[in-house]
Amino acid sequence: MNPQQRFSFRSAGELVDIVKRFGIHWQVAQISRGPLLGTVSLQRRSDIAVLQLSTNQIITVLGARPSSITCIALERTNHLSDHAIRGEPVIPFSIHGFTPSITESFFKISAGAEMTILMMGLERFLKLIALDSASRLPDTINSNNSLTLLPEQFQRLMNLLDPNQEPPPPELLDALLVECFSRDAHFQSQGVTLSTRAALMRDLLAWGLEHSDTPISLDQLTSTLFASRSSIVQACRETFGVGPTTLLKQIRLHEVHQTLRDPRRRTHLNGQASVGIIAGLHGFKSPNHFARDYRLMFGELPRKTLQRARAA
Repeated sequence: MNPQQRFSFRSAGELVDIVKRFGIHWQVAQISRGPLLGTVSLQRRSDIAVLQLSTNQIITVLGARPSSITCIALERTNHLSDHAIRGEPVIPFSIHGFTPSITESFFKISAGAEMTILMMGLERFLKLIALDSASRLPDTINSNNSLTLLPEQFQRLMNLLDPNQEPPPPELLDALLVECFSRDAHFQSQGVTLSTRAALMRDLLAWGLEHSDTPISLDQLTSTLFASRSSIVQACRETFGVGPTTLLKQIRLHEVHQTLRDPRRRTHLNGQASVGIIAGLHGFKSPNHFARDYRLMFGELPRKTLQRARAA
């Protein structure tokens, strides 16, 4: 068994770099304002891995999911108000993400969250599901992506996946999963196929993360996303709590923040690593407006971030 790998992160970019070491490819955006502080850990045993993610801010994750892996996610706390899996709200005592046909991760977690993600081989998971030959579970898991457990079942699964303990013995985990995915289980189909709103917000977020150096107007967004202004604005406010141009500006602010914090990124600028130059590279033309927005987002002026990074 591999020992637990545990890291702290203070930016979305740091989280991306950490999980990349685990072989996980995510894109991450911080949604709420304020200094970010989180931890992420991974434990492996045989063909299972348990990832634990905690954060003090709302974050959204996009990423590819290997076709050979099944993911089962659960939230350990009651901080569910801003949770969403593939654009759908999360209800208490539920697990998510096990549908084999889904090839990407798209989820949002609340401030104060402690999410656990069990990753196991798809073949092993499907064999467990097929143990009851009289059930329709193989068909059910292809058309449902969420499952509400009995509170006692949820607690047992949460205890078995305790991030402070070694990964569970395979036979205990298998037995509990078979029980959870029984023919009487309460499945929900939300999220297997993205709703129109969720797909639009996935595309908006993906565009922002891929073009973090490019300001864009709302009119330009309508052409880029092939959606009306009202549809984009309403969906973005309902999903992320801010308008689309604000969301994209926050993503650009985070890119500046990560560059100011990361000496490797600054090295690639060939000495052109002043706050003003870095901000300009990400589309911020007004130093005063940029400094104000940066301080609102991170609780300090950008020059303070750079000074601390240089002193580290």
